[in-house]
Amino acid sequence: MALSTQLQQAVNKFASHNGPLIIATDFDGVLAPLVDDPNRSRPLPRSVTALQRLANSRGGLVHVAYVSGRRIDELVQLAKPVPGSHLYGTHGAQTGYIDSTGQLVANRTQLSSHQTETLAAARARAEKLAASADGAWVEVKETSIVLHTRLASDRATALIEPDFRDYVATLDAHAILGHDVTEVSVTDATKGKAIAALRAELGAASVAYFGDDVTDETVFSILTEDDLGVKVGPGDTAAAYRVESPTDVAYLLEEIADKVNAGL
Repeated sequence: MALSTQLQQAVNKFASHNGPLIIATDFDGVLAPLVDDPNRSRPLPRSVTALQRLANSRGGLVHVAYVSGRRIDELVQLAKPVPGSHLYGTHGAQTGYIDSTGQLVANRTQLSSHQTETLAAARARAEKLAASADGAWVEVKETSIVLHTRLASDRATALIEPDFRDYVATLDAHAILGHDVTEVSVTDATKGKAIAALRAELGAASVAYFGDDVTDETVFSILTEDDLGVKVGPGDTAAAYRVESPTDVAYLLEEIADKVNAGL
């Protein structure tokens, strides 16, 4: 892959900042190619190596963050983040970091009785719909319920997805729409809020963010001209730049690692 002149200049500009830098990325569809079975998703080795080179470089001024719709413990298991990495699971509702021993230190979310009851109602509706569509299934998270339809037929998906989304609209909850998923969350967490909080905490001079899904737009929409936003794949986006695939992301992360570690 050859970077466009504009993207190469954006990489150079990002690497030239003297203050703390954040390299943040979604997992599925960005570090790892999308697959039908989410349990078989694996990051590309080149991306893993590039992020390892970036993490804690420049004397600890470079920070790596993983931001995903997956549960935080699942994200750790699949992404294998290095010590010092920041972790945001369930679209930012779960937060944590990897300590010096390589263990996850997670901040657990306490739900109210109303939130717990709302999740129970959403789960019951989702499981009823999933039972009517071969290939559909329900994932239970700490703060949300997800109806997955990637393995269901187009006809079944066209029947159950609108039903579930209409039902979610009647709840005191938030709908999060993604690739063949409808998620109902009882918090107002977003990936954008997570990255904004991390930027403020670290006093970051610049943020580079990689994402492929609708939920990543909450990050792209808050980036400034000093940041680097990269959309992976097709679709409308607020990101300034676009690449086609996780393979391109691996190349771009390598280029960023080269420039950052060269001191540009």
